[in-house]
Amino acid sequence: MRKFYLVNDKLEYYYFDEKDQALVTDVSGLGFEKDLNFSDYDNFYKKLNEKNPLGEIKLNLAFIGGYRGYKDFLNYVENSITLNFYYESDDLRYIDCEIVSLSKTQIVNGFLSCELTIKKLSYWFKRTTKEIVIDVDSDGKIYSYTYPYTYSDTYMGTVSIENKGYAKAPLKIVIQGAFCNPEILIKKDGVVISKCKIYYESDNAKIEIDSYPTNQKIEITEDGTTFNAYEYQDFTCENFIFLDKGTFDIEFKPNADTTPKCFITMIEGYLGN
Repeated sequence: MRKFYLVNDKLEYYYFDEKDQALVTDVSGLGFEKDLNFSDYDNFYKKLNEKNPLGEIKLNLAFIGGYRGYKDFLNYVENSITLNFYYESDDLRYIDCEIVSLSKTQIVNGFLSCELTIKKLSYWFKRTTKEIVIDVDSDGKIYSYTYPYTYSDTYMGTVSIENKGYAKAPLKIVIQGAFCNPEILIKKDGVVISKCKIYYESDNAKIEIDSYPTNQKIEITEDGTTFNAYEYQDFTCENFIFLDKGTFDIEFKPNADTTPKCFITMIEGYLGN
């Protein structure tokens, strides 16, 4: 059974089901449409480029609580700065979105029927997070940690990750602990194709590098204070890293005799779900 729900910037959930008294009676716009440009070679055509255009999803809602249910949903939208729309069917994926409109009619048989229009601002995304574990033991022991959506298949500071999506996948990198000018190396068939390096040393800090286009940032948190660390990056490196389709090895080098934690989150983009 498919499910729909919203998650806002405060990580507050709104479910379109009996729990939040808003049932989906019909939905449209879950498919995809490409914005394509072609070159004409005497009536033979070759694709020049494509974009993922803005689209709309329409939900017909029946508020079980009548005007009260409508008001509750309105309050949720008004108190949200950003929203993600989640769609769970064979897989769980989400889009960045904006609420465009919500109609309001009369109550019939205890239900208030409304139409909700959602603007699609992105591909359908799926997150995969892996932890790179540094092994400084001479016997080559593998250390295992528990973390949501993490797979303990790392060894000597390297982990493999595969982008199965339709589009390039931005990476979010989080490093926690002690480090000295840490580096992230992206390798394909043993060759370094991309790199991230931050010139900063600490006994206990967190570096967060987010490559997502609308939220790109480099931040460091130390002694309870978070600050913009854009100036600490090695400007000869890519730093904001995107992965093409395929399998890559990601190597973490803390450049210190410590075992800091490093989490890599890949956001795969798909045409649909």
